Amino acid sequence: MITQPLRIDPRWLPPGCELPRRCAVRFSPPERRVLRKKRPMPCSEWVERHRVLPGDAAIPGRWKNATTPYLAGIMDASFFESVQHISICAPPQTGKSDCINNCIAYAIDRRPGNVLMVYPDEVTGRENMRDRILPMIQDSERLRAYMTQYSDDAASMRIQLQHMRIYLAWSNSPARLGNKPLPYVVLDEIDKYPPTAGKKESGPRELAQKRTRTFSHMRKIWEASTPTVEDGPIWQALETEADVVFVYWVRCPDCGHAQRMVFREPDGGPYRVCWEGGGGADPREIEGKRLAWYECAGCGSRWDDAKRNAAVRAGEWRDRDKGIALTTYLQSHRPRHIAFHLKAYVSPFVSLSESAAAFLRGLKDKVKLKDFANAHEAEPWREYRKEREEHKILALAEQGLPAGRVPGGGRIAALIAGVDTQDYGGFWYAIWAYAWGGPTLSKESWLIRAGYLTGWGNLEQVLWGDEYFDADGKKYPVVLTVQDCLGHRTSEVYNFCVRHRGAVVPAVGRDVFETPVKWGNAEFYPGTNKPIPGGLKLLRVNGKYFKDDLARRLEINPGDPGRIHLYEGFPAEYARHFTAEYVNDKGLWECPPHRHNHLWDCSVYAAAGHEVLGVVHWAAPRKGPKAERRPRNDNDKPKRW
Repeated sequence: MITQPLRIDPRWLPPGCELPRRCAVRFSPPERRVLRKKRPMPCSEWVERHRVLPGDAAIPGRWKNATTPYLAGIMDASFFESVQHISICAPPQTGKSDCINNCIAYAIDRRPGNVLMVYPDEVTGRENMRDRILPMIQDSERLRAYMTQYSDDAASMRIQLQHMRIYLAWSNSPARLGNKPLPYVVLDEIDKYPPTAGKKESGPRELAQKRTRTFSHMRKIWEASTPTVEDGPIWQALETEADVVFVYWVRCPDCGHAQRMVFREPDGGPYRVCWEGGGGADPREIEGKRLAWYECAGCGSRWDDAKRNAAVRAGEWRDRDKGIALTTYLQSHRPRHIAFHLKAYVSPFVSLSESAAAFLRGLKDKVKLKDFANAHEAEPWREYRKEREEHKILALAEQGLPAGRVPGGGRIAALIAGVDTQDYGGFWYAIWAYAWGGPTLSKESWLIRAGYLTGWGNLEQVLWGDEYFDADGKKYPVVLTVQDCLGHRTSEVYNFCVRHRGAVVPAVGRDVFETPVKWGNAEFYPGTNKPIPGGLKLLRVNGKYFKDDLARRLEINPGDPGRIHLYEGFPAEYARHFTAEYVNDKGLWECPPHRHNHLWDCSVYAAAGHEVLGVVHWAAPRKGPKAERRPRNDNDKPKRW
């Protein structure tokens, strides 16, 4: 009961009416609960008081931050006043989903507002609403008081509370994603979302985030996922979108040294997760007998899983770049979009031996190595970086051989060019100088010129207008050009090949067939019945064959016979073209999106030209003066039998 003095103007009262100076006002329990001033409490403290885990959880009962101490910092940072967007990149089963659910539970009690929960598909969404979100509310005495007690309000598609609603959506349903303004959005496992929510819609991530536009004063967007590839949404959120990325630092229980917990130190440093036997150890024995340990970077002490857990409990989140503590960074920089990157071996649910065994299995199986990268290191799969490294490509540049200069000493048999036609106006080209083959069947080659051009005239100038000499002054022509004719400019390429018949051949690449090259016929312009004047021979190139061969030759050490040479000053940007593609799980070459591989393709076409001409069998002319011929006599005549 609240007693307050009444302040009413007497002129408003009827004549002769008097009111008592004080009156009593009674509030209902729900009203008292809403109006009562609450003591400020961080999310991590609130969940220990009011969150209860169900009986089928790994550790049922009241929530304890000590079990997964790294989640406390994420929860508290989520409700810092400047933060609006939280990205969590973590392996499976490390608590990232429960962390976000805790934030929603805290919001129900402390900062109410409607919530949109987005899952990869409808089945997963319904299961999570029924098996995780609804029990989270029903099992907590504090949250249960907000339920309406109507059965329809506790459905799998929507949970209606007394003061807010929780909606379900899934990534391929534009209707569920785009019709409600609200302050809170949860995006679960975003790397499993399709690129677009529908044929006419943008990405599901973008659609869901737009629901919060009118709540800029209080909005919170949580997104979490295990990473898959570099172009995946969660890794892009970390690397290109977030204002800051936080990583977890642990503290050694023996020496107190604070350190980032890593499987191996960067740049080829020592392993921190260690085991006996090196790469030949049996992963089943390592995992089954718990034989792995973590080696402290400060004192070198060995941590078993129990010591690892103690080190994690004493740890904290720090800024990835400068090592500033989480709270200090938030107060000084006030970021809007923050991200957290967590490794599996920080979690008490993943033993050190389990991570070591996953790594050992990955040494023998690329699919399992991918699992180690995604599910233990929480990093995208980068198999193509292991194929060829940029610095190794640049090491093939030959000092004293400028661009456009042909190697001297009579080593060169022919210049052959490869051209990759771009759909919109330009060409990438590479001119290769190939050595004589002969008895050694040498494929030693020099890339003497490469780049990008616009216009057919400029291409003609580079191929036949410019002159290429060696150090001795000998001139070398480009004897053959193999040009890609796929895409939107096939007719233009055909006309160019007709105009320079014999000097240029059109080519199409194929993944694999029985021979390195195969000839076909091109008689009509594509999509028409218009004949090509004189017809053309079309070269079908076995891309896998030549890419495999080129990749092997790129690995030959400088100074060894048969190696590849690049001209002096070869740009790093061009070297990246040779590192773009990788061999996928099917054994075929694949180029990730948004990576340039044009000079790699040009080199494949030039190698196909080398195959067509049979240069590998060409023998170098003999050196020295010609032998003097003596006059022929009757004894030199062939005898008749």
